[in-house]
This record gives sequence, structure tokens and C-alpha cells, in this order.
Amino acid sequence: MPLLPDQAPLSSRGGREKVAILLLALGDKLGTQLLQKFDASEVKAIMSSAASISRVEKQDLDLLVDDFAANFARALGLGTDFDAVKGMVERAFSPSELSRMLGAQIMQSGEPAWRRFESGMENTLVPYLLDEHPQTIAFILSKLDGDFASRCLSVLPGDFRITVARRLLKVQPVEDTVTKLVEQVLEEDLLARQDAGLEAEGRGRLAAMLNKLDREKSGEILAGVAAWKPEEAAKLKRLIFSFEDLGKLSQEARLALFDKLQTDRVVLALRGMDAALKEVALSSLGARARRMVEAELASDKGVRTKEGDAARAAIVAQVLEMVQRGDIELPSDEATAA
Repeated sequence: MPLLPDQAPLSSRGGREKVAILLLALGDKLGTQLLQKFDASEVKAIMSSAASISRVEKQDLDLLVDDFAANFARALGLGTDFDAVKGMVERAFSPSELSRMLGAQIMQSGEPAWRRFESGMENTLVPYLLDEHPQTIAFILSKLDGDFASRCLSVLPGDFRITVARRLLKVQPVEDTVTKLVEQVLEEDLLARQDAGLEAEGRGRLAAMLNKLDREKSGEILAGVAAWKPEEAAKLKRLIFSFEDLGKLSQEARLALFDKLQTDRVVLALRGMDAALKEVALSSLGARARRMVEAELASDKGVRTKEGDAARAAIVAQVLEMVQRGDIELPSDEATAA
């Protein structure tokens, strides 16, 4: 990405200018308190450099903070061990507090992006790399685990694979700033999305299990998830649907659903159900189908059967399948809670 007219690369900034940038980043209160610790000559030097500060991009500020933290730690004889800090934070707060304050991504962010690529992800990484210059691809492969990198190399197209392999023989050292930028891009474009995909897959798997449980048991599990991660429970709720929720579907959605159901399945599902739910279902049928179902239910004694449970489960599965295809929408959280 080319620099804009009022931008300056981090490497071109002097030490005093970097101090001024950090003070500004700390904000009025903390920056002012820290500035009061400097002597007159230091304040004068900072003021003179501040006059030439151009716009600072977020990625440059992040790198500047990282560089300052590393130098500060070295001066004190400290290591910048993410795992040590992570362990201390985990001991200080409960899992629910950490999730609420930081989110899952931050607790994983200390591990370099290169180490987080694992078997199976080559099918995601390689197509992404095909638009890059062979030298860039060679550099990235050189940073990855050897086994994983070899799988990526094998997936590359024939001639292109040879070009990248040749460049792997003479990969030149790259500045830490550039390496960190590449890591950041891979994290944002691939790893974060991969984590989101895994979460969505797991959410769908759990929702499918909860849909097979009775409402009391699924409610207990949802309450447990909500205590740990409220936002995850809210997403799960949007995937939970029981036969008793038919009345919360829109009339348009119910018409679309019952248009796909066989009459005998509807009869089985409605046996043993209360009158209000029966009316919801009957109002979603055409006139002829309604008369047939009403005639069959005239002798209903209110007893639930295994056949009825199976029919209701099949209708719920039909609803969820239609939702997945985008044919209908489940009721909102507010409607579900009503």
C-alpha cells in the first residue's frame, strides 16, 4: 500500500518523535502525568519533535508500542513471554470474566501466526497465496512448520511450484517490521476467519443436539452457556427450535412449511398437542387439507405417542433445513422469549 502524503514510515521517525507519539497515544490524563516526570530539556526536545509529527497509522502505532515494550523489558532484564503473562491473567480472572473483557482471540494472540497453521489448512492458505509474488510466497513458506510448508508446496500448480521452490533456496532476511505486518495480514485474513468458521461449525453441531432434547434440558444447557459466554448463547438461541415454537413463526413461514408436509405426518405430530397449537397448524393448511386433518383429530384422546414424537422431530428438522437454505427465518430472540 503506498504512503499517503501526510504519512511517514515508522522506520523514518526519530526517538524523540516516537516518544511524543507514545505520549499522545496514552491520552491527556496519563500522558500529562508522565510528561511531568521529564526535565525541562527533555520536554523542550519532545516539543521540537512534535512539530513535525505527521499522521500515524494504527499498524505503525501497534509496532511502536511493541518495540517500546520489548526495549523496556530488555532494560529491566525481563522476558516478553506471552505464556507467562497469559498464565498470570488466567489466575487473576475467571474464564467468564476473561471472555467478557478480552475475548478468545486476544488470549491466543501471543502465539505467532506461523505456528497456528496446521494440517488441513493448506487448502485455505494456498489459494490465498496464489495472488502473491513468488518471493512473498517463498518467504511465508520459509516461516511455516516444515511438514505443513511441504504440503502447501505440493498443492501449488506445477510450474509455479518450481518457481517458488527456486526462491526458497535464497530467501533473504526480512526486517522485523515487515515480518510482523505479514503476520498481521495472515491473522486478519485467514486465521481469524478460520476460528470463526470453527466456532460456527461447533455452534451448529451443538444446536442440532439441543434440538433433539426436551425444552427443559436444552434450557439448562443454554443457561450454562450463557453464564460462560452470553453472546454465544444468544447465537445458539437463534438455532434452537421446537415443535411448540410453530406459533412464533410468521404466517408466511408456516404456509411455506406446511406446503411441504404430508397430511398423515401433520396428523401424527398434532395428536396429543393442546388445542392452541393444533389451531396454529390448522390455520397454516389449505381448506381441503385442514378438513382432512380435523377429521382425523376428532378422535384424539390427548395421548402422546412415539410415532407422534418422531413426526414432530421430522417437522422440526424440516424447519431447520428451510432456515439453512434461507427459505424462512426463525423467530427473533424477543419472540422466542415471549
